[in-house]
Amino acid sequence: MLESEPTRVVAVRVNADGDEARIVGDVAVEGRGGCHLSYGSDPSTLVIAQYGAGTVATVRLDAEGVPVEQIDLDDHHDHSDGAAPHPHQVVALPGTELLAVPDLGLDRVLLYRQNLEGMIDIAGEIPLRSGSGPRHLAPDHESEQLHISCELSGMVATADREEVTPPRPGTAAPQGRATHRWSVRSMIPASGREGENAVSHIELSADDSFLLVANRGPDTLSLLSLTLMRPQLVAEIEVGSHPRHFMQWGELVLVAAQEGDRIDVLRRSEERLERVGEPIPAPSVACLAARP
Repeated sequence: MLESEPTRVVAVRVNADGDEARIVGDVAVEGRGGCHLSYGSDPSTLVIAQYGAGTVATVRLDAEGVPVEQIDLDDHHDHSDGAAPHPHQVVALPGTELLAVPDLGLDRVLLYRQNLEGMIDIAGEIPLRSGSGPRHLAPDHESEQLHISCELSGMVATADREEVTPPRPGTAAPQGRATHRWSVRSMIPASGREGENAVSHIELSADDSFLLVANRGPDTLSLLSLTLMRPQLVAEIEVGSHPRHFMQWGELVLVAAQEGDRIDVLRRSEERLERVGEPIPAPSVACLAARP
């Protein structure tokens, strides 16, 4: 995906040896500033958050997974009450048929359901405190809890799933209505350091017992334990300037320090974080992904 005007979704095919690539699909999407995409609950679609335009677009894929056309567009201005929307991420919620889109400008996570034609419709929302600025979201394996990094407040919000009264036997749930609902039960600082914190990325450990959070401002990576009733900060380590993203690779955590022009390599051991060797030089690194 290209964060351009208009946003473009580009498919690249790499040969078996990994030494040659060519573009096989390029679709322009109505809007601008696409910042994140994910497969829809319908795997023949991609759903795209457009931070600049304040919209969420859906693109159809062909049988080989190549983008072919835009089929839907949801405008968050329609849900904004005058605020400037900035959808930041699209996350498929495990154990449900819902897609979650944190909107930094609306202080809400909007929930979508996708129909058989691939179109998306609002199915609910998770409101947060004014000025929170939800950026990224990490659901556990069954979406019992959703952990949300709040860029503008420097907090981590945790929303617990509530029971929803099922429809009476022989009746159907109203069209588009969510069969899952979450409410924010806790908000804690993502960092123990003083000063402003523009929280960026957030991820759960493989066993759902720890939460990792990147902090821009303090320029640290935090480790939060989830073994108690609410997340608890148990470790925090300095990394390069402006940690925008990180990835877990076994026991290692690689942190993309965008303004530090480096990748920090850390090791997590239960409730500890430690540095492994020297940082790897990487100019303006913004995102990391392991090769399969």
